[in-house]
Formats: sequence, C-alpha cells, structure tokens
Amino acid sequence: MLLDLREKIRSSKPIKYGIITVISIPFVLVGIGPYLSGGSATAPAEVNGTEISQQQLESAYRQQRAQLARMFGGQIPAGFENEQILREQALEQLVTQNVIESEVAKQKFAIGDETLARAIRSLEVFQVNGQFSSEAYQQQLRGSNQSVPEFEQGYRDNTAMIQFQAGISETAFVLPQEAERLANLGRQIRTIDAVRFNFEEAKSVIEVADEEVVAYFEEQSGNYLFPERAKIEYIELESSVVASEIEISDAQAQSYYDDNRARYMTPERREASHILLESGNGSEDDQIEQLNQIKERVLAGELFGDLAKEFSDDIGSANSGGSLGFITPGAMVPEFEDAVSALTEEGEMSEPVISDFGVHLIMLDRITAESGQAFEEVKSDIVETMQQDEADREFFDLRDQLAELAFDNPSSLEPAADATGLEIKTSDWLSSESDAGPVLSSPAVMSVAFSPDVLEDENNSDIITIENRHILVLRVVEYEEQRPQTLEEVREEVVDALKSERTAEQLKELATAALEKFKLGEASTAIADGSELAEALESEVITRRSTVFGTSAIARIFALPRPDAEPSLATVTLANGDELAVSLKSVEIPAADAVAEVVAEASVETSVETPIETPIETPIETPIETPVEAASLSPVAGVVEAGANPRLGAAEFQAFLASLRTKADVKINDTSGNAPGYGY
Repeated sequence: MLLDLREKIRSSKPIKYGIITVISIPFVLVGIGPYLSGGSATAPAEVNGTEISQQQLESAYRQQRAQLARMFGGQIPAGFENEQILREQALEQLVTQNVIESEVAKQKFAIGDETLARAIRSLEVFQVNGQFSSEAYQQQLRGSNQSVPEFEQGYRDNTAMIQFQAGISETAFVLPQEAERLANLGRQIRTIDAVRFNFEEAKSVIEVADEEVVAYFEEQSGNYLFPERAKIEYIELESSVVASEIEISDAQAQSYYDDNRARYMTPERREASHILLESGNGSEDDQIEQLNQIKERVLAGELFGDLAKEFSDDIGSANSGGSLGFITPGAMVPEFEDAVSALTEEGEMSEPVISDFGVHLIMLDRITAESGQAFEEVKSDIVETMQQDEADREFFDLRDQLAELAFDNPSSLEPAADATGLEIKTSDWLSSESDAGPVLSSPAVMSVAFSPDVLEDENNSDIITIENRHILVLRVVEYEEQRPQTLEEVREEVVDALKSERTAEQLKELATAALEKFKLGEASTAIADGSELAEALESEVITRRSTVFGTSAIARIFALPRPDAEPSLATVTLANGDELAVSLKSVEIPAADAVAEVVAEASVETSVETPIETPIETPIETPIETPVEAASLSPVAGVVEAGANPRLGAAEFQAFLASLRTKADVKINDTSGNAPGYGY
C-alpha cells in the first residue's frame, strides 16, 4: 500500500506541489527560527518578573568553577566537582543578586557619569605608570570578552548596589540605652535548684524481651543496611616515593655543590682604600714617582687616609680617606681587582697600579674570610634536593602518561601500568564506613569510586589528586549494592536502641514528676533522696558562660522567664542523655566590677572568644538565615559599647536581605530534569 502511495505521488505533479505547499505554510507564517533552535528555551529562574537567562546561569557557573579552582590551586579535587551543586549555587547567587537589583532600582540608587569615570580611572588594572591608560582599558576589556558599554553598565550597577549595602551596614549603631540593656543581659546570673537523672545508670537496668527486639527490628529494618561497597584496583603515583628510588652519587652531589657554591658559602670579601692620580694630571712616570713617595710616608707612620684627602683625585672617596668599602667582583677594572687580590695582609699597600682612570696606590683595609657550610655538612640535603628535582621531572612525565593511557584504554589499567612501570594495587572492600587509610578513604577517592562513570560505565577514573604531587587513577573491579543486615548482625545495636528509647521515656517521666514536686515547694535534696538515678543541685549559680550543663542547656535556662510568686520550671535533656528538672529561683544583675568574682565562684570558662568579623565583600553573598540576636553583639561580662557598630550593620544587612528574599516572587524552573530543591 505504501509503495502504491509513493508511486502515485511521484507520478502526479498536483499531489507533489500540494504537499510542498502544505509543508511551507508554517514556515511562511512563523519563520524557520523555532525549527532550527528547537523552540524558545525556558529560563532557569524568574525574580519579580525578570528572567534569569540560561546564558547568565552558564556564565555564573563558569565563574563558580573558576573561583573554586583558584581555592584549590588551579584544579578542583574530584570530590568537590559536582556539577549540579555548582549550578545550584550559581543560580542561588543570581537569584540573590536579582533580588538586590530590584530593591536598588526601587530605592533609586545610582551614580552619575562623572563619578563613574572618576572611579574607573582610579582602578589600578587600567593604569600604566600610575596614570589611566585608554589602551590598557580597551585591552583588559577585550581580554575579558566585554565591550566598554557592558563593563561600564555593570560597574555602574555594582557601585549602586555597594552604595545600597553601605547605607545599611555602615550606619548601624547601638544607643546607650541598648548598650546598657545588652550589658545587663551579659552580666546576668541565675540561681537554680535542679535534679539530674543519670541516663547511663537508668539504662544499665533496663531489660528488653526478645520478642520486643524482633518487633523493633522488623519495624526499623530500613534503617539497618550495609552500605554499598566496592573493591578497586588502582595505580598510585607519589613524587616522594619516586625520589626515594633515585640514586645520587657522591660525585654528582659534589658537582651540584660546586655549581651552586654561592648558595652554601659566602665568598671572601676584601675592603680597600686608594689614592688616585687621574690621567692627564702630569706624566705617568711622575705620577708613579709621586705615589711611591706617598707610600714611603705611610710606611714612615703617616695615615693613609690623611694623605688620600690631600692628594687623591677621586672626589668620591677622598673625603672618606680613600675608602672604597668592600670590592664587589666586576665593579672595578681588572687591573685594580688583580692588585687587591694580590695583597695578603690588612694594611698592606700595592705598587702603583695603572688603569684607564690613572694611577692608583691601593691599601687592603680588611679581609673577611670565606664562610658558610662545607660540602659534608650539606651533602644529605643536596642528595635529597637532587632526588626531589629528578623525581618531580619523572612525576610529571609519568602523570601525563598515566592520564593519557588510562583515558585511551578505559576498560583496563594494564596498558598504563606496562608503559609507566607502576604497580597495579588492589584494595579490600571500600565503603562509607570502612577505614582504609588516609588515601583510599579520602573523600576524593570515595566520591570517584562510586561515581556513575566509574561504577556504572566501568571506566577508568580520571587522575585523582590526593595532595601535592600525589595522585592515583582507579577502576572498580567488584561492587555490591546496599543490602539489608540480619537481626543477628545488628542485635546489639537494636537492643541498645530499645534501651535508649525506654531510658529516655523513663527519665522524662521522672523529670516531669520532679517539676510537680518543685511546684509544691519541695527541695531538690528531698526530691532526689532515695533514688539511685538522681543527683540534687541546690542554689547552683549559672552565668551565660557556665559549662556545667552544656551550651544548649544553659540557653534553655536563660530562656526561662523571671520567677514571680512561683519559680520558673523546665525539663532539659543534656547532650549525654541525662535529664534535668530545673527550678529557677532568682535572676540577678551584679555590678560590672563584681562579674569576675561571680564567674570564678560559678566554676565557668572565663575566656572571652574574640568574635569572628566577616565583612560582606559583595552584595550577592548568600544571606545568613540566623536572626540577629543580642548574643551577636557579644555582651560578655557586660562589655558592650554604644556608638557605631559595623558587626551589627553586617548582621542587619543580612537580615534585611533575608527579608527581601522571603518577599520576592522567585520561580525556579526545572530545565535539566533535576529541579534544585530551593523550596520557593
């Protein structure tokens, strides 16, 4: 049937032209662009109605990768090179930037042309010899693939955002009343009665029946799994190992020492003075005769320096008694240096020396003998240096071969091993729970070993950098998926989990009962009396820096309201599982000079950590989600100063930015099949 239809079309011009006409109509109406481009691409995100294009995302992604590479010295370790995460981070930055840009435009922050020109001219990258260079400006922009209008608009927008940020972060201040209030909060001390119930003691007497263990395991079996694991074979290349196998002879080491003698020895230095009779001031013979007479006068007891001041034509040295200081090799004419070298004792004078400058009488003032390290002293260091130098050359050659051959032969490491002479090693089972040493258990190796390209496609890995000049390439030879554990394999864990749950429930009940007794006015000692699990604490003094219960428990105690007619009560679970029933008796604010004494008596840490000040360098940083608290001003021991506060300003800007993000209309589109989990 199809053959008949084809023959009818081929033999009928009206039918052929009719089909062509029908096909042509869509192209006439909408053009061919959509057919060639595959339709309009969906924007990755939209902020307040403004789209973030795929091109913007790609550019931000490349910048993200480049920044990460710079952090690791030029190459991103395999464990950190997750494309999806990097793209999500890049998109997150673009969303934040667009949110700020919307607010900046709304607030009408801007800079004028004159201010913009002055700012650009002040940038060192566009200057030559301290002056703005139009040629350098154009060259730099060409190198970054930017046009002048694009750069200037971007710089204008960025400056406006900096103004916006500075308007918040640089104008924050603490009023005297606020400073006093925060200081009082910092100095505050609280006195409690408490009963502490011991988790381990309670757990030690808990019994669980076997049927309970079975039922708990069946209910929680999804949590008891062996992690996926793999065995790998790998080729490891380490420069230090290569170095240890390189032989360096004594003759080679001696030759290295001789060639680099200046590195180990400071050569002999000679300090000299001279009297110069310049050419043209009389005949050469007369000048020689005059210098011989001067020499005789020095030998007779006159000072060389005095005679130099009187007779020398060298104005530069005559006033200093003819002194030339230390004679640096090559600084003087050869005749002069040869004469200085021929003198053997300090104070010895040369015969008159003829040079292009005239005739010299030279005195050796001082000899500083050669000093430094002899060959035997540095021999071992030289051998190690030569080994490492040679090893580095071999390392990079082998690295290149290893990378090329592992890639060209993706299903085997044998060709790479044969060509490089490196050994193929085999590991035991590796998993997220195994400890195979710092190399095989490193995040870089583990992430590559379980990556799809290596695990599913059964390819050799790319070069994995462990540390500087230490690499390996691997392939997976055996793999086991995640598998269930049997009850017998995890019985102890199940029993321990059951006991822990029962203990926590029991202690919570005991602590709640203790609170009821506190309400009735019973003392902590009476509540704890007779219980092997309970410990009474009476009139315990607590400060914000107390460490007796841990930071979370201290925070919970300081969150309790002031006691009025009745004490404030709470139960607190401590980090080790102990349960604490607390009765807050009193809240006091001692004078500033009394704080140290209170702290000492309360057995607390008195060291005050210096807060880390993290300035906001760019207006597109990811906002800090933590709200600004009084603690962010570090009201430790009552030390809070009124006035400008940059740290508070930074926190206020981040809080404002978080507020803008919450209010913004942000839409994230899934353009890759894996939508990032932003939760907008």
